[in-house]
Amino acid sequence: TFMQQMAQSGAAQYMDCVGLHYNEGILSPSAGSGDPRGSYPTYYFGSMLQRGYGPFGGKPVCWTELGYVTPQGYSTPLSAGFAWGQNTTVAQQAAWLAEAATLSAQSGRVRLMIVWNVDFPSPAGDDPQGKYAMLRPDGSCPACDTLGAVMRR
Repeated sequence: TFMQQMAQSGAAQYMDCVGLHYNEGILSPSAGSGDPRGSYPTYYFGSMLQRGYGPFGGKPVCWTELGYVTPQGYSTPLSAGFAWGQNTTVAQQAAWLAEAATLSAQSGRVRLMIVWNVDFPSPAGDDPQGKYAMLRPDGSCPACDTLGAVMRR
């Protein structure tokens, strides 16, 4: 509804791109169904891309926050509000970030992709933001390798 209302108000004439966040995924970016939480469009890369691109007459999308949360490598589980990402592995995070970059480039609809996040340290308490980080607590960065390979193509 918000996107439709923005489009109807003429927002497209004032934007270079449509800023979107995609950070609720627990499946491959090529998946269009199968999320146990349901079919809400923010759960799927493709429907989220269409949600931003469709209403604005072809304005490109700028992913201003794209990431996959994984608790792997941390001693604490995800907080209850992020429990949906509890089973995502670091390997999946790495593969899915690379796949999202590839799909974005191939779509012809994406102008920019900012990964959330690269090296956010894990704060104390229930804050899950560090668990989105590509750089893991042990210093490894599997997503650096997968994204690097995609970006060299």
